[in-house]
Amino acid sequence: MPISYCKMVELVINLPDVKLTKKLLKELREDIDRTVRLRMAREMLLSEWDRRFSDSCLSEDDTMDMGRQVNKQALSVWKEKGWL
Repeated sequence: MPISYCKMVELVINLPDVKLTKKLLKELREDIDRTVRLRMAREMLLSEWDRRFSDSCLSEDDTMDMGRQVNKQALSVWKEKGWL
């Protein structure tokens, strides 16, 4: 299912009666903005992966095994480079 895009969406967050300084309010806005952008990027990426791999003939077990192999190879490369 493709994600529909909007130019702008407004989210309203209700907080209990708490006094917020301008600095804290600014930081909260930045944190919320960053979190929402990361979540949207994740959703768009997962949607694209679903579209690309929908016709795959690999089973879930096959893909898990391949993923484990890739992880092991990446780990050995990182160790060789001294990153771990």
